[in-house]
This record gives sequence, C-alpha cells and structure tokens, in this order.
Amino acid sequence: MDVLTDLLDRSRARGAAFAHTSATAPWGVRFDDGAGLAVHVVVDGQVHLTVDDPDGTTELVVRAGELALVRGDLPHRMAHEPGAPCIPLAEMMAGGARTDAARGYVLGPAGVPPRPDAVFFCGAYLFDGDLCDGLLASLPPVLHVRPSAGSPLRATLDVFAAELLRDRAGQQVLLDRLLDVVLVQMLREELDAQGDDAPPWFRAQSDPAVGEALRAIHADPARAWTVAELAELVGLSRAAFARRFTAAMGEAPLGYLTAWRMALGRDLLRTTDDGLAAVAAAVGYSSEFAFAAAFKRHHGSPPGRWRARLSPERRAG
Repeated sequence: MDVLTDLLDRSRARGAAFAHTSATAPWGVRFDDGAGLAVHVVVDGQVHLTVDDPDGTTELVVRAGELALVRGDLPHRMAHEPGAPCIPLAEMMAGGARTDAARGYVLGPAGVPPRPDAVFFCGAYLFDGDLCDGLLASLPPVLHVRPSAGSPLRATLDVFAAELLRDRAGQQVLLDRLLDVVLVQMLREELDAQGDDAPPWFRAQSDPAVGEALRAIHADPARAWTVAELAELVGLSRAAFARRFTAAMGEAPLGYLTAWRMALGRDLLRTTDDGLAAVAAAVGYSSEFAFAAAFKRHHGSPPGRWRARLSPERRAG
C-alpha cells in the first residue's frame, strides 16, 4: 500500500460534489466554513476567486477547464468580478438561490439567458483526525491547476463536465467518485511539481528500495518488523538499507515505523472506545504497557490521559 493511499484511507477522506452552479452576472458566493480541502472546477466561462490568507489575499481568474484547490481553513469567495457582493454558501444551498434540474443552483438576475456566464461545481473534503495534517500543510493555500491536453486529469475533468450537464440516475454517486479521482490526480501533480520540497515519503517512492519498504510498513504496520527483515525484503544488506532509508526519509526505518504506529494509536484513541490492550495490539505492541511506555515517550503523556483530555467533539471526529 502506498503512503498517499494509506493517508487518505485512514483519514476517512470524505468528498462530495455538492454544488453544481450556473451563474450570470452579477453574482457571488462566499465559502466561510472550513473543510479539509475545497475543490472548485469551472466547466464553462470563468470565475474570479478571492482567497483570504493570513499572509495576504490571493486573486485568481479560473477559466473553463481549470480548477482550484483551497485549503479549507481559508475563507474564500467566487464571483463574476472581484469585490462583488456574495451570498454565503449555506444560505445559497438552503434556498437563497434558484434551482433548476439542468443548471443546478442558479445565481444572478431573473430570466437567466440560455448560456450563463459561468458553470462550475464545488466539492469539499473532510478528514478525520490528524493523519493528513502533514499532507495538507505541504500544499499552498490555494492551488490553481490548468490540466494539459491529454493529461489524465484533463480526461477526468472532461468526463466530469459531461456528467454534470446531464440529469441521469446515479449522477450524484458518480460525481462523488469522480471527485475522488480529481483530488488524487491534483495531489499527484502538485507533489510532483514540488520536487525536493515534497514530503519525504512522496519523494522516496522514486527509490525502489525505500519505496518498497514504505509500502510494506503501511500494508502491515502491526507486524514486528526488523531492519534486517525490511532489508531482506528489498534485497539490500542491513547497513546499506538503513543508510539509504535514513538518507531518503530523514529518520531511521524503525523510527519511522514507531512514529506511524503512534499516529495510528492516536487515531484509535480518538475515534474508538477500544481499551488500551486492543489499541496496543492493533498497532503492533505485545502489551498495553509496552504501548503506553512508547506513547508517553513520543507524546509526553500516557495514552489514557491523552484520550481523557480530548473534547467530546474531537472524539466524535
């Protein structure tokens, strides 16, 4: 299992294409409530996107066939022009905008012409826990993507656009699944473009030995891995493998394994009522005492106390 797949799966990344919108000037919609990531795809025309970041405001024009990924903690606005009055998204979806079977939500003055100024859809991703925090932190506040002709992302967007403009049975399920594909393809393109600035686990995929070891660890993190076993798996001596892994990842193989087990342990403590013995077994420790000692070394607090400090809202995810 590759690391990106494991992060998204274990974070229970839930995406939904929730707002198919046709807009004619003047119009504007405001996104205030943060999700993990917001995805906006322009199918026709163009939109002006304004993202409010603590370091400043970003203004973009997103045209047909392009998309933008916005970190969900950042309020942002889409409109026909910068500074246009905007209706909150929640208000739009609660009846503040007209709806049409073919056009979805309809923004703008009454008597919308047959071809609106912009057709776009908005999706959002929620992530449980903190397993994807490092991935999200590696992304810029707003990512503007112009897929090249013939690219996999361009092909997916073409399918998405064709489905969006038809009202057929099963449409929402299909759009949600296509949104998953769009997200993964965007993340791939962005992380590839980051080069040496990409997270170590992503860069290490290009190393056959380190990449294979990472896949083995993530496929079975509870296994009692040793450096010798991982080295044998990838066809290297113990010393050569340890040097290569540490150079690629910035930490030793068993250090990475322990950190990942601790992350999984935190996730189980937060999202389940399992006892410490069950959590310990699930993440590869022979007893709750061994797990508790490792957890305290890693987090500075025993797992029971760490769990007790969580608010009911955080424990519910």
